[in-house]
Amino acid sequence: MSHCGAFVRANSDSGSGMNRRRFLVSAAAIAGSGVLVACGGGSRQPVGPPRRGGRLTVATGGAKGSDTVDPMLLNSVPVSFMARNLYGQLADFSNDMKYTLQMAEAIESNAAGDEWTIRLRQGIEFHNGKTLDADDIVFTFQRTFSLPGAVTVGKFKTFVDMGGFTKLDARTVRMKLLRPSSTFHTTLASPFKIVPVGFDPNNPVGTGPFRYKNFTPNRQWVLERFGNYWNGTGPAQDSDTPAPADLGPRPYVDELVVNVVNDDSARLNALVTGQVDAINLVQYAQIPTVAQRGELKLLESKTGAWTGIYMNMATPPFNDVRVRQALRLSLDREQALQSCLSGHGVVAHDLPEPFAPGYPAELTRHRDIEQAKSLLKQSGQAGVPLELVAGPVSTEAVSMCTVLANNAAEAGFNIKVRQVDTGTLFGPNFHSWQFSVDKWPAQGDFQTLTALTDLSSSDLTHMDAATRSELQSLYEQAQHTTDPAKRDDITKQMYQLEFDRGGWIIPFFPNVVNAYNEKTGGWPKNDFGGRTFGNGQFEQVYLKG
Repeated sequence: MSHCGAFVRANSDSGSGMNRRRFLVSAAAIAGSGVLVACGGGSRQPVGPPRRGGRLTVATGGAKGSDTVDPMLLNSVPVSFMARNLYGQLADFSNDMKYTLQMAEAIESNAAGDEWTIRLRQGIEFHNGKTLDADDIVFTFQRTFSLPGAVTVGKFKTFVDMGGFTKLDARTVRMKLLRPSSTFHTTLASPFKIVPVGFDPNNPVGTGPFRYKNFTPNRQWVLERFGNYWNGTGPAQDSDTPAPADLGPRPYVDELVVNVVNDDSARLNALVTGQVDAINLVQYAQIPTVAQRGELKLLESKTGAWTGIYMNMATPPFNDVRVRQALRLSLDREQALQSCLSGHGVVAHDLPEPFAPGYPAELTRHRDIEQAKSLLKQSGQAGVPLELVAGPVSTEAVSMCTVLANNAAEAGFNIKVRQVDTGTLFGPNFHSWQFSVDKWPAQGDFQTLTALTDLSSSDLTHMDAATRSELQSLYEQAQHTTDPAKRDDITKQMYQLEFDRGGWIIPFFPNVVNAYNEKTGGWPKNDFGGRTFGNGQFEQVYLKG
């Protein structure tokens, strides 16, 4: 198979646990009391060598009250973990945001970028014994387009022609797109889980390292080791404690238990008291508590995840670019980083995807109160009351809104922060708030992100027609350009437009902090996507002793 367009090819290498009811009762009690178990003292037992088998139990926050095992309805951190371990993808981004092929042996485009051919690796097995084939790819796309609420459909609907599939053989599908997309392969790498023909979400079957055992919504997932996992001997993500070679194929544990514990104190207590082996979303103020206990280890990684404050450009005063720029210039980003993250992160300059091709690191924005005052005065909007609706989309969301309001007051803004719960924030008004917040994990590609945000029908900034048209034109040029260097140049122009006239305020990229007991090892050390636990790479974790 030979094409002169974009081309990517894979290389040839591709116990005893706690009582579930006791854990849930304990976690709920601790969450309600606000009590933190004392973290000093106690004798440490010797830790044995790495071993196979046993049960790995983790606690995660981030549930949103509508958890599911359907991989096309991903809506929370816990569901993302479940999907990552039950299902497989054609391609993916590694934990340092490098594009890699997974179940696809090759993903190739023609010179125009409007025809893509996907060839599967041979012999990949679903949990029910079925062999992955081309029909499963077509079925997964069909289900994505027909399932109400499917979160993956947005990145495909402008490109994928459901009548444009051609099955070339049992492992190969050719897709004729509705229009050119030189970055189509990257959309296959953001969460897009392949399911078998006839998939039943009540009896979920995938190709992941673990298979389904049981599930209690918003409480717990239990998965068990899949012995025929296709990538059991392939490259693992970088770890400070990699598994020894003689430990055999992944996954190393027999059972994976994921408990949902949204309360930060309860989650930490579960780790400190030994009820779980690891927790995610460690708060920065909790780091000293973890650090002073010798048996607990911290995993901190920089990320490209971001919480953004968005301005609705369709409503005054944000329909005036001078107001938007004045607000951006009034923010003290270093102060925000220290106040909101205790310094655990990297200052950002209103541009997302720092690891994406074409990211312009040279575009920086620093606080300039005098310029902000001047722009705001020119706009005639000084002192106009503004309400900034803030909800806990991330641990830093509310505090960063408060920092912005205080900083902006010096420039003449009159901003009141109204804190709401996530149900209100993401309710009927979500797409019409004048001034609010949202959170995004790193997508790995600015083209993909732009299609999902400013160029989508659900654009939160409601970009004005002229700016949107210019951005759309650049986007289309990029999608018609299969030369990576030329495409990066166009991407830089898109970034410049966002920098000059966009509606997002992005103060920083927060680090993500997880913690685990020393009786476990193999944890991925990088987490650039910001999805925690290396996006649920539990198959490479092992127990000791």
